[in-house]
Amino acid sequence: MIERLPLVIDPLRLAEAGSRFRGPLPLAEFQRLAPSLQQAQGEVEVEVEFGKDDLHVAYLSGRLHTQLVLVCQRCLQPMTWPVNTTFALGLVTTDQAAEQLPERYEPLMVSGSMALAELIEDELILAVPLVPMHPRAECPAPGAGDDRQQQEAHPFAALAQLKRR
Repeated sequence: MIERLPLVIDPLRLAEAGSRFRGPLPLAEFQRLAPSLQQAQGEVEVEVEFGKDDLHVAYLSGRLHTQLVLVCQRCLQPMTWPVNTTFALGLVTTDQAAEQLPERYEPLMVSGSMALAELIEDELILAVPLVPMHPRAECPAPGAGDDRQQQEAHPFAALAQLKRR
């Protein structure tokens, strides 16, 4: 396993060679991810593997590990979002090949070289929740952790009490 991530990859060539890479990428490099972050400090630990499976499908699989600092949409305070995700991409050159991929792969359309950091950024963007929020019990927003107050504010809370009787 090579301990340094390449900047530019040729996925099909690397799949033929069965290459593996591992290393960090700074979060500050990801311009499309930046608007979702409270701060872009730290790095993402990346492991990627290229190869061909038993069906001779060229693939790129990987694992990402990092801590993203997002803004809680309930209290507007910073929150840490752990990212420990894996991905499996089938390398295809046509739409027809993409349709024939086994279900375990998401299609990745390739045509020559590409930037590895852009692919990693795509996976990180997918790992960010649509509406980031602390768990209710941990949120510093007033009343966020008080479930009883949430029930009383619900307009049909009285009907739920009648139904229980």
